[in-house]
Amino acid sequence: MAEAWPRIAEKPAAEVRSDDILDILGRVIERGHGRTANKLRAYLRAAYQCAIDVGAVATLPVAFRAFQIESNPVANTKRDPAFDMADKRPMSTEELRAYWAFIKRIDGPRSAFLRLHLLTGGQRVQQLIRLRWLDTTADAITIYDGKGRPGRPARTHIVPLLAKATAALREFPRVGEFVISTSGGRLPIEPSTASNWAHETVAEALSGFQLKRVRSGVETLLAANDINREVRGHLQSLGITGVQYRHYDGHDYMPQKRQALEVLMSAIEPKPKAKPNPSTRAKSNRNDIGVTPR
Repeated sequence: MAEAWPRIAEKPAAEVRSDDILDILGRVIERGHGRTANKLRAYLRAAYQCAIDVGAVATLPVAFRAFQIESNPVANTKRDPAFDMADKRPMSTEELRAYWAFIKRIDGPRSAFLRLHLLTGGQRVQQLIRLRWLDTTADAITIYDGKGRPGRPARTHIVPLLAKATAALREFPRVGEFVISTSGGRLPIEPSTASNWAHETVAEALSGFQLKRVRSGVETLLAANDINREVRGHLQSLGITGVQYRHYDGHDYMPQKRQALEVLMSAIEPKPKAKPNPSTRAKSNRNDIGVTPR
């Protein structure tokens, strides 16, 4: 960001104005990244608001006080709702089957990441790529959901692992802190790297593929297989809000999340139908024509 907007980057945060923010957002939109512009605006607005609230909220990091922010320049801008439209093209069950059949046949960290992403229910890529080795066990991973929680700790989100997800996890070299890394575990990969991995790996096999369609495709598949909205929300850390969830519902939903993942696995890799036993068929045919077996 500093390289793209050096004039704005040199300013103290307290001197940044709404026009500067609009310049940043406008150039992102011009490059065809409208959804990214809306997300960037949300992050900037939340950061400025934290710096304003630090004098009134004891739990906010004291480091925000050094910025001496008195107003939020992002609050005077508006997001473009046209770029906030939900993905209307979730992958179909047939597409998910084709996707799974393709990625399980190839090797390397890209394949392992794509398999882990799908088999954990299509978790948010930005959160999954920050997975740390200390947050993994033989049968679950823990990721942290900070979405919609500015100034508050990220919510702990535990996802069970099926056997094939565990196998994918084991393909990453157990070095450093971060699981999905190209720097020996020192740093996680960037979201753009994950998207590029997916595109380079899958684009030729599936027309119109986008990694974000996996998440919506998984939810659609689970809904079609009678997994209720509450369980889907707990699996994908989606829509878990309100007083009831925060203060009264202490259940971890692990059995339900595991069952949902088993439904997903069965749908994308259905078991072949058992072939009839030839001897049994022969006996059946003999009975059909009135021959009594001896």
